[in-house]
Amino acid sequence: MGRRIIRKILCGAVMGFFILFSLAASGSAAQGDAKAGAELFKEQKCARCHGDSGKGDGPTAEKLKDKVKMPDWTDKAAMSQLPDEYFAQIISKGGKDVGKSAIMPSFGEKLNETQIKDLIAFIRSLAH
Repeated sequence: MGRRIIRKILCGAVMGFFILFSLAASGSAAQGDAKAGAELFKEQKCARCHGDSGKGDGPTAEKLKDKVKMPDWTDKAAMSQLPDEYFAQIISKGGKDVGKSAIMPSFGEKLNETQIKDLIAFIRSLAH
């Protein structure tokens, strides 16, 4: 009887882990469309500060270099430390609202949740 209970518990734990893993994998694949994000990046003129390649070397960044350190989104190690929520907050609320530079504007009124996810997918694609 004891072995039967242990077997059921182990089977349940393995099944639960499999389900959670499957949900996490499917969720990350559905996070956003990098191609659509690239279009938004152009439309919203993000490259003025962040640069075309995401290195933080846009034409406006040079003027701001004494006030703001632009992030390098091509740095895979640094990007792996930043959760999607970090980018979502900055994009939607602006830099000042999340303790970053007030120069970063808020896009929460301009972009919907899907568009923000698309932008994040594009930003993540730059760190290859």
